[in-house]
Amino acid sequence: LLNEKKALDSNSHSQRNATPSPIFEWPGRSLSDPDERIVSSSPTHFDKSKDEASFMVSPVMWILPYEININKAKESSDVGSNVLNGIDRTCTRSGVAEQKWDPANLSGHCKWDPFGNVVCEICGIDKDDHQILICDECQSGFHMYCVRPVIVNVPTNEWNCSRCSVGLDEGTISFSDMIETLKDDLRSVVKFLHLPFRQPSEFYSLYGTELDLFAPTTHSSKRLSTIGTCRKKSTVKVGSLYFPWNVQKNHWTLPLPIPSSCLYVTSLTSMVASMKYCGMTSYIEELVYPNPSVQEDMNNASLDKVEPMSQNNMNIFKEFKHNLKKGILPPVKVVHDKNVGFTVEACINIPRHTLIIEYVGEVTTVERSGETSSDSLMVLLDTGNEKTSLIIDPTKQGNIARFLSGINNRSQFSCRKANIRTRRFELDGKCRVVLFTSKKISCGEKLHYDYNAGVKGKDVVEWAKNGFYDTSNFF
Repeated sequence: LLNEKKALDSNSHSQRNATPSPIFEWPGRSLSDPDERIVSSSPTHFDKSKDEASFMVSPVMWILPYEININKAKESSDVGSNVLNGIDRTCTRSGVAEQKWDPANLSGHCKWDPFGNVVCEICGIDKDDHQILICDECQSGFHMYCVRPVIVNVPTNEWNCSRCSVGLDEGTISFSDMIETLKDDLRSVVKFLHLPFRQPSEFYSLYGTELDLFAPTTHSSKRLSTIGTCRKKSTVKVGSLYFPWNVQKNHWTLPLPIPSSCLYVTSLTSMVASMKYCGMTSYIEELVYPNPSVQEDMNNASLDKVEPMSQNNMNIFKEFKHNLKKGILPPVKVVHDKNVGFTVEACINIPRHTLIIEYVGEVTTVERSGETSSDSLMVLLDTGNEKTSLIIDPTKQGNIARFLSGINNRSQFSCRKANIRTRRFELDGKCRVVLFTSKKISCGEKLHYDYNAGVKGKDVVEWAKNGFYDTSNFF
């Protein structure tokens, strides 16, 4: 090595006249000095056929030929970190021990990104590198907001682009086919939703009198003669169900049941199909704490500044939960679009301040939010500490709240679409989150919610710390 180094020094003047391409850069050294560079004929491949001396210009360090097979490098998404750690996993087979190679001790001084020149295949614009996903199959890059549907969180599992997913999706049932399958097995739909009957048609048999009284075609005089003119409460109990009655300005409103049995079946099957299509294991209407490190007593509302709820609205919320167990689910249906993803549409006209659904799921901490790729995390408790602040993750267990469409709160046009709001409140010392309509919603209209409400003006990093998302590229 010493003889070859001397031979290199004797020819250093001719080497200095060349314009080398920097591969490894030392911090604090001037890149204009050729003696501080290590060059190669190619930025990603060392040719062993050439003289070993040609691989080195710096008189300070000696770099032996180190060939990186870029084709094999593409098989590993973390190849950059492997090289920095002196481990060549791209050439390691199963059962062969990993070998470290770093004789010049470069691992702490060099940087190399195998995907540094990747541009989005859809828009072709070289920006927002932190939002580019690399396909695990073809190694191409795509902006998270360019793919359809838009991806909000970085997937924790393998991800394939639409071109590479064609073969992988063979044999997978479509959403529309899943709905038709469930319509032929309505008993499984009712069982999945934990409803107190075996068929959806039984709901109208059990509560026919109450439903007829509040049907759209029933005259108000008939309701008055049956219920009376009670004006003290915003709700009234008829049989075993609660209905909205003399609704006050600042009070929540109970949702009316879907009047048609056929439309009721459509609503239920769309809910179950969407949850099963996303891989959800169960439907729940209460918060769950499956992780041993996140106990229920961590959800202490006194640790957060939660505004108090009026007693009237608290009672209306309890009556709303009572109706859910009886079968009065929100009058909506879930629709799937290949470009937008899942959306929620109103099946009937829904008045302002109508309760839609409580946001439920598995409770975890903000610190552990990186363990999920869910695009529907919701803040439950904000203590100012990532280890004790809680979020709701509906990836495996939850309800249809996760399917509400987000809006781009940086666009005034998109902000006008928002017709759903959330309210965090305290119930029995625990924080809860409920969604309700902020304006009247017509039949067939989509439900839109601002997932970043309350954090306008904050940057993406601050949003991520609070479980929110960058929705600047939403429709």
